[in-house]
Amino acid sequence: MLRIRLSRRGKRGKPSYRIVVIPSTASRDGRNVDDLGYYNPIPNPSELKVDSDRARKWITNGAQPSDRVWKLLEIAEPGFKEKLSQKNGSSAAPEKQAAEPKEKAASKPRSTTKARAVTKSKAGTASKSSAKPAKAKATAKAKASTKKTAPKARSKS
Repeated sequence: MLRIRLSRRGKRGKPSYRIVVIPSTASRDGRNVDDLGYYNPIPNPSELKVDSDRARKWITNGAQPSDRVWKLLEIAEPGFKEKLSQKNGSSAAPEKQAAEPKEKAASKPRSTTKARAVTKSKAGTASKSSAKPAKAKATAKAKASTKKTAPKARSKS
């Protein structure tokens, strides 16, 4: 999967960033696929240059922008997300699609560990509380069988 993210450049204490398309498994400053622009936060106002047409092309092809890059694209071209979702038709921005399953998962009640233990005991398996003494006996038995006994003394004849 490709990501659109910032790659750090510049000196220590004076960062500047390039906006790049890069594989998600690559390091922050690793080899990039495409260079979309730059961002320099040091001057006031900060400098920003982004090729929004190429960024739009990469996003429609499946590249996932980082949160900071989304904000920079919105600064460079206000309404970038809305225009992107309108051009794609039914497929909205990737961030909106990913947010829906999280909301559904959060609405489901989570079961507690006690409820899980009760369910296991009803199913016929031992619950966690009764498994502890059995486990202690098994470990004690294993230790006893692995103890080395001293060899018998040989008598001199």
